[in-house]
Amino acid sequence: MDPVYNDQLLLTLNTVDMIKEILDFLMTNWQLSGLMVLVIGAYLMFEFMQQMTSGNSVSPDEAVAMINHQNAVVFDVRTSEEYATGHILGAVHIDTTESDAKLKHLNKYSQKPVIVVCAHGKRSALFLKRLQSLGFAEAVNLTGGLHAWQNAGLPITTAGASKPKVKL
Repeated sequence: MDPVYNDQLLLTLNTVDMIKEILDFLMTNWQLSGLMVLVIGAYLMFEFMQQMTSGNSVSPDEAVAMINHQNAVVFDVRTSEEYATGHILGAVHIDTTESDAKLKHLNKYSQKPVIVVCAHGKRSALFLKRLQSLGFAEAVNLTGGLHAWQNAGLPITTAGASKPKVKL
């Protein structure tokens, strides 16, 4: 028999034995296996959520610098009730349930830096994708949303909360 063939055969048999041992372990310890699957699933979900919100995100301190030095506009995409409890000074409240066609009146901001904010940064990340598809090249998401803004000790206001919101 050819020695190379013999080595390949042994390697294949060893691999099959190793796979059988792993499967036996997983079946014998099904609780541990299930926990491992849950942990891996949670990790992948966390990574997916991070991927969704990363890239075009800024911290609260970076957002302040953009507002102060680049005249960035803040789009608040929270509900009317959330907006009324407090928002970033000068924020434009936007009802995101309306169609993209009604976003055209916001085109005046399309060439300016725009910071999109919600409560925790998830809804604003989704709305950011809509803005980017409409040509808002300088739009970014506030990482952590208004929650992170307040945790950084930055001010919010309720002034202007009774003004009509921008309906899309």
